[in-house]
Amino acid sequence: MSKRNSIIFVPGIRPKPPAEQHRQALWECLIEGVRRANPAVAQSLAACSDQFQLVPWSKLFYGAYRDIQLDREGIRHVLEQSRPTEEDLRDARSFGMQLNRLVYIIGDRFPGLMKLISNRAMATRLDEIRRYFKDVDGIGTKVRQMTAEFLLRAWQDNDRVMLIGHSFGAVIAYDTLWELSRSSREPGEVDMLVTMGSPMGLNFMRKRVRGAGHTGPARFPANIRHWLNISALGEPAALDRKFVERYREMLELGLVDSITGHMGLVNVFRDSDGLNVHKCYGYFVSRDTGSFIADWWQDLESET
Repeated sequence: MSKRNSIIFVPGIRPKPPAEQHRQALWECLIEGVRRANPAVAQSLAACSDQFQLVPWSKLFYGAYRDIQLDREGIRHVLEQSRPTEEDLRDARSFGMQLNRLVYIIGDRFPGLMKLISNRAMATRLDEIRRYFKDVDGIGTKVRQMTAEFLLRAWQDNDRVMLIGHSFGAVIAYDTLWELSRSSREPGEVDMLVTMGSPMGLNFMRKRVRGAGHTGPARFPANIRHWLNISALGEPAALDRKFVERYREMLELGLVDSITGHMGLVNVFRDSDGLNVHKCYGYFVSRDTGSFIADWWQDLESET
């Protein structure tokens, strides 16, 4: 059976729009990002909408949807704005962004201070993340099982898989891959794991992800060929500068062919609160992300 490309996306924390609405909006941004990098590949990719899948775990976790109309103006903005403006760059480097990032760094290094320095939104996110890690009512297990189902179907179809995890979705993607390779020992492989705005560099996450209690090869997934970590300028919790170093052992153990980091993408998504450097739509529509996806997509096309 010949291979085909399959892109599977695991979104981050917080409620999301209904699955198909969310998938279509992300797909539109993804195609635009690829078009900005490589118009020819975008034309080919646009005919393959069914090969982009969304893992809709947020409804299972929250029991509610986010109204996509809240994001429509921001989505329209990123689709129309082809390049970052001076205002975008200034806002991404602002004191407020730096202070927010510093709070995460201090909280990660000195966990006892987190309750004192975190705001209400951060405290809510931490409660949600702990709910996942503690597997309250089996929720963490259910989320990983849902993610695994998408991967298993793709592997059964002999697809070449790019698995993209945004924000906490990167943690879910990683945990699922660990379980598939270490617990159930499934033979499938992810050709490219892409993590966007990922908190995987935080000590808090590294101590809690699947496999953290093991040493040697058993600590890490064994089914990732390449790993690309993308971080936008101004990202608060994505400690990008330490990311590659913190997972270098996977390279040394021969568990992955490459781990690369790309810092400095400018996420131009804006909402009522101003620039949101973490929003998934802004990541997908970026020429930087589009270039990586185009190159990966084109690799298989050049082989066939």
